[in-house]
Amino acid sequence: MLRILPVVVLVLAVGLAAVDAQGNWQWRSHGKPKWNVKIKSAMAVMGDGKLFGVGGNNRLYERVWTGSSWTWTDHGKPSYNIFNPTNFQEEPCVLADGKLFATTLQGDLYERHWTGSQWAFGSHSNPGTDIEGCSAVRGSTDMVFLRGFDGTLRERFWNGNAWAWRNHGRPAPGVDAFGTTSSYAISGPTTRVFVPGRNGHLYRFTLDAANQGSWQDLQAPPGKSVRKVHATASGGIFAITDDGDVCRRSGTWTCYGKPDNKHVWDCSDPILLDSQYITLYTLFCVHTGSYQELYQLTVYPGGSDWVNRGKPSGTNTFVDRPTVMFSGPHSRVFVPANDGKVYELYPPGQP
Repeated sequence: MLRILPVVVLVLAVGLAAVDAQGNWQWRSHGKPKWNVKIKSAMAVMGDGKLFGVGGNNRLYERVWTGSSWTWTDHGKPSYNIFNPTNFQEEPCVLADGKLFATTLQGDLYERHWTGSQWAFGSHSNPGTDIEGCSAVRGSTDMVFLRGFDGTLRERFWNGNAWAWRNHGRPAPGVDAFGTTSSYAISGPTTRVFVPGRNGHLYRFTLDAANQGSWQDLQAPPGKSVRKVHATASGGIFAITDDGDVCRRSGTWTCYGKPDNKHVWDCSDPILLDSQYITLYTLFCVHTGSYQELYQLTVYPGGSDWVNRGKPSGTNTFVDRPTVMFSGPHSRVFVPANDGKVYELYPPGQP
């Protein structure tokens, strides 16, 4: 579930164009935080060399590159007692280097931030309704968007002096927001938030610099319903539909079918690969079923391609979506598997 939504523009990044001529991509294991702790969420990327995910024990974990090796760090949970537990439930959303947010099974929002000398938790509670599905944006101010259990879009924002809540209501009269939000900032500054509606349409909420907001119904691909959405300012707007298709919204809807006729379950955030010669959009997806592989979709002028990137040896399924980290010109895809380990997929020639 996601989400900072990094705005990533790469110039012919190594390994992301979907062409078989690049050779076989390889998998490597990052293991588990502890022998008895499995990672149950996607790994949110906090810049180069830092990822955060939630364990099966509902604690927050970090996978970090120390400069010479990878290591796991247990960030635990906020202090609590038996009558007031705080159990993290889903993929965190990263606001900036040193600050991320995560929701709990109890419907509250917490932040984890670096004080300059140590990591600390901060409680944001909830706005009067349980919340989930966060995405974070650093635009004119710091903003975190979530879906309320009452069907509304909620925002936690910094007003210059303190954190506060805003209620942006439902996407349309009688239509509840559904699933995880996806958001990014553009010039203006303007913030755009995307969320599926229970009626199967995709909705966009636009918030301007004066904090004036408006909803727009982006409809759905013909004959389909939108189930999930992932969007970035550069990579565009991609939706996963109820029949397992992946579609892009750019004025109108274009769908790219199913990889090897397998129903797509979820995808990474979309990425733009741009140069003076060609513009490509790419994302990595996992499909449903008891034997899952990871596929890469690349969209280019006049067409698109699905490429099967396989799966780690000894695993059968994935437990959440892939996420992509960039290390200079290099790309790395991280995904948690059914054995509780986090695996990395990387193209040939990478360190």
